[in-house]
Amino acid sequence: MDKSIFVKGKSSILHKVVFELRYDQGFTYLDKCGRTVNEITRNYPDWMIKGSGPDPNNAALVSIKNGCLLNFSSFKYDLSLEKALGGTPVSVDQFTEFVDQVSDISYILMDQLGLKEFKRIGIREWHLFPGEDKESSERWLSGMGCYTISPRLCEAFDGKVESTGVTVIIDGLDRKFRIGFNQVERSAQLDLGQEILHVRASSLSKNQDKVLRQQMQVRRRLLANPEFAAMIDIDAFIEDPSFVDPRDFVETSTRQIEERMNKATQ
Repeated sequence: MDKSIFVKGKSSILHKVVFELRYDQGFTYLDKCGRTVNEITRNYPDWMIKGSGPDPNNAALVSIKNGCLLNFSSFKYDLSLEKALGGTPVSVDQFTEFVDQVSDISYILMDQLGLKEFKRIGIREWHLFPGEDKESSERWLSGMGCYTISPRLCEAFDGKVESTGVTVIIDGLDRKFRIGFNQVERSAQLDLGQEILHVRASSLSKNQDKVLRQQMQVRRRLLANPEFAAMIDIDAFIEDPSFVDPRDFVETSTRQIEERMNKATQ
């Protein structure tokens, strides 16, 4: 099952998710970077150094288990999970695994770097809603009922709206939400193995089950990599938190995002 939100009759494709914690007094990084990397890789062997290794500005690791990326420095750390190019959307299981990684890695980083003062904690999700073309994606965004463009603006410029990009920041009860609405277009055609869609399994004498499974996988990849889509980009965050619990923050934020977006568009 994919990790998605349901808006106006469509389920989203979770394209990318990023957790970030910004902090003060993180200069212990300069002294303990290597020890911190060792602690992570010793406790969680799926993590390995990315690129040429840490430097005074940043250390980067990648999990070979799911491709999650970790960056940490004197000022912040972040973990990100992105749908593979040409692959299927982030699933519920993959997201749960990502939340576990956020919790596990946060515990080590906060301990090793002695983090006690925080500037910002946030979780950001990029959701895609496939459309047939650019115009249909724009119409779907406009029909959500979350925002409007005044006709006076078009009249003043003697034209019509061709594309919109709207961003709003909402100060909620216990955290803020930055919500962006945009139409997006895939920049390049991908080789998704479309030719297999034209193979008739009934004409094959062997491995018909295998061919049918391949057909379903290709259809799924095509759905997961739309050429045109509406995008809702949501960042939930708290500024200057006195205390942070990364797992609780991610779980409550993603639950609020799903519930509140559904409520806003009913």
